[in-house]
Amino acid sequence: MLRMTQPQITIWSAALAGVLTLAAPAAAESPSAVVLMYHRFGENSIPSTNIRLEQLDAHIAYLKDGGFSVLPLADVVTALQAGSALPPKSVAITIDDAYASVAREAWPRFKRSGFPFTVFVATKAVDDRERGIMSWDQIRALADDGVGIGGHGHAHAHMPALSLEAVRADLATMNRRFVDELGAKPTLFAYPFGETGEIEKQFVREAGYVAAFGSNSGPVYGEADMFFLPRFALNENYGAMDRFKLVTNTLPLRAVDVRPRSSVLAVNPPIVSFRVVDGPELKQLSCFGPNGTRLPLSIGADRVTVSPGKAFPPGRSRVNCTVRAAGRWHWWGHEMIAGGVSEGVAVHPRHLTASDE
Repeated sequence: MLRMTQPQITIWSAALAGVLTLAAPAAAESPSAVVLMYHRFGENSIPSTNIRLEQLDAHIAYLKDGGFSVLPLADVVTALQAGSALPPKSVAITIDDAYASVAREAWPRFKRSGFPFTVFVATKAVDDRERGIMSWDQIRALADDGVGIGGHGHAHAHMPALSLEAVRADLATMNRRFVDELGAKPTLFAYPFGETGEIEKQFVREAGYVAAFGSNSGPVYGEADMFFLPRFALNENYGAMDRFKLVTNTLPLRAVDVRPRSSVLAVNPPIVSFRVVDGPELKQLSCFGPNGTRLPLSIGADRVTVSPGKAFPPGRSRVNCTVRAAGRWHWWGHEMIAGGVSEGVAVHPRHLTASDE
């Protein structure tokens, strides 16, 4: 955990129909929490990554009045790794990219509310003094005030597009810059664009990180892959109060033994399968693909198998599986890169020749 004066280190999802019915929290199984992901605040000209300030104020009010426990992200990760209990309706707040509106708008609001949060910083943008990005002085001020600082790569690159040498170099440069500017490197990481492969996850672990986050929707839970933990992305569209209430009240669908193992698809369409542990009745389980399309699935004795039938479009795609039990949604999401390209950037050839199992 990165601390100056001991600060805590701390995008989409398929829309669900129906009216949310809140129920008493379920009995604890293994720890779980909802992790929220923001980017910009009050930058209304960029709605795809922005939250309007009136939306943010409504989010904070709902969390304060709705019986939620807003926890440092580092505490959530520690509980997941140890199998320790977390309070019902636990939430952690994360912010990617270190935009200046974090310091200007989000920090004072979260501080007044008493809510801890974590900012994932891409160090090159800070070094280059990019317009609209916080300075190192501002980041130090946040850290001194107890805000969690996490790693987000140096160049904010599409990691699956890089050579293995470039992945290692990017992580090493990022760590060095954190040590230079803050005196230590973080221990929590968020993949730029939520993108990673199996080798990239290994390199993040080897770089000294204890957990890493994507942008695949769903609550975090104790059995999950600690180096591909999910978060619910929020922007002007997906930050509407109906959806905010929905996602903050979700419970995990505890998927394990997920296949294909790599989220960079060598085979498209993929056959996605997983086991569910300590889960609700799955007869009403539904899974959704790109654009919210319902996907065919089969539920066997020990595995759920999702068979899309046709190839996913090139770029980032997600499978979201949900089932309602006792008035609350259980949710699992998995982000993948299809077609060998993301936002016009080709993935490295190693991903397309590797086994998809």
